[in-house]
Amino acid sequence: MASKRLIDLFLELARIDALPGKEAPVANRAFSFLKNLGLPVQLDGSAAAALSNTSNVVCDVGGGGDFVLVAHMDTLHFTSTVPQLVTAEKIAFGGRGPLGMDGRAGMAAILYALERAVHSGLPLKPFTIAFTTRGKGNMAGVKHLALPPRIRSAFVFGSELSPGAYAASSPGIALFSADILGRTSDAVNDPESGISAITIAAKAIAALSLGRHDPETTSNIGTITGGSGTASVPLAALVRGQVSVSEADKALPVLDRIKTEFQKSAAAAGGAVSFKWFWDFQPYLHPPGSEVCLLAEQALRAAGLTPADLPSPGGSEANALNARGLAAVSFGIGACCPRPNDEHILLDHLSKASDIVTQLIKS
Repeated sequence: MASKRLIDLFLELARIDALPGKEAPVANRAFSFLKNLGLPVQLDGSAAAALSNTSNVVCDVGGGGDFVLVAHMDTLHFTSTVPQLVTAEKIAFGGRGPLGMDGRAGMAAILYALERAVHSGLPLKPFTIAFTTRGKGNMAGVKHLALPPRIRSAFVFGSELSPGAYAASSPGIALFSADILGRTSDAVNDPESGISAITIAAKAIAALSLGRHDPETTSNIGTITGGSGTASVPLAALVRGQVSVSEADKALPVLDRIKTEFQKSAAAAGGAVSFKWFWDFQPYLHPPGSEVCLLAEQALRAAGLTPADLPSPGGSEANALNARGLAAVSFGIGACCPRPNDEHILLDHLSKASDIVTQLIKS
């Protein structure tokens, strides 16, 4: 069962509004919390690069050590007026859709474990804490997180997996866009002179095989926009989509096929297309027995949990950190939203998440 202090800390953090890019209020609270513990907390100067109103909060404990604990500070929606229902088993949030409280639960688990350790005089390893901006946006905060070369491992707290599970692998998402140019004309009096950008897009999409390509590779067209009115042959159209892969090398063949169909359709109609793509976040995979996995499993066992290496259900700060060359995994803390209006966290899971932190940081 979670302690009253841990519950109260989580509820306090959960009440602070901090949308992606507007995390200053929760950053200020975390900063003062760590400062009151007598720890050397600072802002890393990433605000401008991450397009946030605050920088990442970074705290070097005992000199900083060679690993970092990470949780993001933002939520998907405003949270200050959302009803908080605490029962004997869980904390729920008013049935108003997914709020993205996973980061706040991770923050609470880290801060509570550290506070308890400091007040009890528990000997600690040197380590670093990083509370980051834009975790629910483009993860710009962790992408611009200033970390010294001595940091070798990262442990992210915020996965919806249950405690005991950790993500040693995660899919990646490549986002693409096809910007199509046709030729406009009067659709009533001179349709023959026009080249419909929407028709180019439609024929390209019709020629594609989208959906599941193999058990771990999918593609999707998500949005189509174009045209200026029903009386004009549409000059331009914009198609956006994504490719999800478990290995980075699998993305390019799928993207090439998509690009080729748009180019063929545009050329056949006499139009043009600009095709672009980029990684929203890259996939990662740590093999069993790797150092970061061994450290994660050691902490889980010490916390009385049975380690389970499961794929991440989505992207996290761990993806961005691994893309930077830092070995990172994400711990399950049980921040659940099985239905859109039923976001909650079990009190036992919140307590176990804090226990995992304690086992990571104690010497």
